[in-house]
Amino acid sequence: MELADIGGTPLVELKTLSINGNKVFSKCEFLNPSGSHKDRTYLNIVSRLEEAGVIWPGMTLIDCSTGNGGAALAWIGRLKGYKVKIFMPEGMTEERKVQIRSYGAEIVETPREGFLSEAVLRAKRYQAENSARESYFLDQSSNLLNRQSWKVCGEEIVRDLKVHGVVPDFFVCSIGTGGTFSGIAEVLKREYSEIRTVGVEVNNSAPLFAERHHLAFEHRPHNLMGLGAGVLSANTISELVDEVRVIEGSDAWARMKLFIDEEKIPIGPTCGANLLVCDEFARTFHKKNIVTLFFDSSWKYESRWDGVYPEYSEVNDVT
Repeated sequence: MELADIGGTPLVELKTLSINGNKVFSKCEFLNPSGSHKDRTYLNIVSRLEEAGVIWPGMTLIDCSTGNGGAALAWIGRLKGYKVKIFMPEGMTEERKVQIRSYGAEIVETPREGFLSEAVLRAKRYQAENSARESYFLDQSSNLLNRQSWKVCGEEIVRDLKVHGVVPDFFVCSIGTGGTFSGIAEVLKREYSEIRTVGVEVNNSAPLFAERHHLAFEHRPHNLMGLGAGVLSANTISELVDEVRVIEGSDAWARMKLFIDEEKIPIGPTCGANLLVCDEFARTFHKKNIVTLFFDSSWKYESRWDGVYPEYSEVNDVT
């Protein structure tokens, strides 16, 4: 696999969801080289910073991740000649830790009590203690190059929809850092003025939903790693989100497993979150076109296949 293999993922129709005259399509980002959508994010961030002369091969690149981003950065960093250090909350899946280390990166596990916020603090502290010419904190959550990464994907979706002869009515996408959602939504709204964009958050950590409904926000542990980091990042452009839906983590895991059984496409649990909202829209509406994303691969979660992260005691069991 090479850097040129990132992107160009297929847009597929999900036959089991296409009911009531509706059609549901998903962009298969899990087919990127490291197994997730984060390959696009880090290729753009690293390449743009190189072009600006901010980073160069031989440096140590630092970031925080629950796994997918860490693997993407580790793989891209190795190909481009960087050392990589990933700050990760303890308790993440063994598969993702093994993958990150297989690319030669170092993992620094941070206390679970602070989840990603603590990982960010530790990464910033490490950067402050080291020479700026030797290391650089990429900060995918706040770095607006994250959102910029996804405009190309949005343009790919537009081209694919035109091939299918489809005009989308809804774009459904879970929100983590918000870069993926906002970057694609910006392109789709420019191309399709009537499209309705729907952000999906996990109920235990839904900052945008809380903001929209004037609720006090409190981050609580959950089992959808990659979503609900506990903050509303700078990459989440609220004006691009027409509606926010909240789902249960256990429901997303169950929906993922059912989908794998039915369509034999090996997706991860955050993809199940997207499917739950697509299901609801397919039942409610008639003759609408719905577009969503499949972020990552199921093999990254085999060691936690029951959906339980025991380190995070408030996470409910999955049946």
